[in-house]
Amino acid sequence: METIWRAVGLLVLGLPVLAQLSGCTEKAEVSPSPPPFASEVENPFGLEAFARSSEPANPTAPSLAQSPPRQEGATLAYEHVVGIQLSRALLLNRANEIRTACHEASQSSCTLLDISISNDERIPSAAIRMRVAPGSVDRLVDLAAAGGSVESRRTHAEDLAEPIADTERQLSMLTTHRDRLSALMKDRALTVDQLIAVSREMSSVQTQLDQLSSTHANLRRRVDTDLLTLNLTLPRAEFRSEQTPVLDAMHGFGSEVRWALAQVVKFIANLLPWLIVLVPGLIAVRWFWRCTGRWLARRERPMA
Repeated sequence: METIWRAVGLLVLGLPVLAQLSGCTEKAEVSPSPPPFASEVENPFGLEAFARSSEPANPTAPSLAQSPPRQEGATLAYEHVVGIQLSRALLLNRANEIRTACHEASQSSCTLLDISISNDERIPSAAIRMRVAPGSVDRLVDLAAAGGSVESRRTHAEDLAEPIADTERQLSMLTTHRDRLSALMKDRALTVDQLIAVSREMSSVQTQLDQLSSTHANLRRRVDTDLLTLNLTLPRAEFRSEQTPVLDAMHGFGSEVRWALAQVVKFIANLLPWLIVLVPGLIAVRWFWRCTGRWLARRERPMA
């Protein structure tokens, strides 16, 4: 009996310790790991003047210069379209700076796809389309918006899980089929015709493998890199101040008159063939109507 009471006492004394240990274990399991800071990542563009952290000053306020949070292991292909307003003095030079930064950024896997620059005296603009690593999107946006502002930002994600899985499944099946054909070609019991047929089938399978490998590489490239489009424009106030609708209308007065006269000439040219047919037709109908009226009048006179 005394032994039982001693065991109960030890259990009662040990319960608080066990509870504290379990609480510490739960806290250790649920405590999230601190997120990496942008300053810990090296600047892939090598430009100290524009090397700024992508983390905003107020973490609770929404920012157009930041990408949405990513899910690890997700097969999503992201596309970003960013509208940036820059002054006239910065716009054209900034487009060249972005192009140079994309060529020199080896760590960001930047590939310039399209660049369009309008060197208009009144309203210059530029549009740059590139494919970059996900971690370099915000830095490129910061580089483009330095000295200006981000007007708009649109992010679109396409889920490529199904096409990637389908491509990988077909690659696995074709690889197995190719290995079997390769083993079959080593059989010395095959005749010449059978060997030719197996070789032809193996060539067809290898062609399909190459095509599927290229498709799979493109799908993975869309997932591993983001498509970024930067539209550089003037601020709205400066853009409106450059608008001169009255002067534009006066400058285009002569061309508008010539265009209108050309439309009249085209209308007359299209109407002339119809007049050649319609005028004689109307005269013939009128003559037939008169003849019919006279014939009816002659028949009614004897009856009267």
